[in-house]
Amino acid sequence: MTHSIDQTASSGNTVTCPKCGTSFTCSLSPTCWCTTKVVPVKVKEHLAERYKTCVCSTCLDELIVKADSGESA
Repeated sequence: MTHSIDQTASSGNTVTCPKCGTSFTCSLSPTCWCTTKVVPVKVKEHLAERYKTCVCSTCLDELIVKADSGESA
């Protein structure tokens, strides 16, 4: 599976979510939207084991909800 990250100007990168295929913006910085999320360690591990790039906000939220409810990712 290939992952698409296209560099844009100062607004960040356009990324294709490897989980659902949705395009979204990732700034790869401390000001990125993902820094506002509390991501459990097991979700971080799940993502690191499976993907080489970020997942979209919707997919990340789904994984966090599953982890918080005790479901496996």
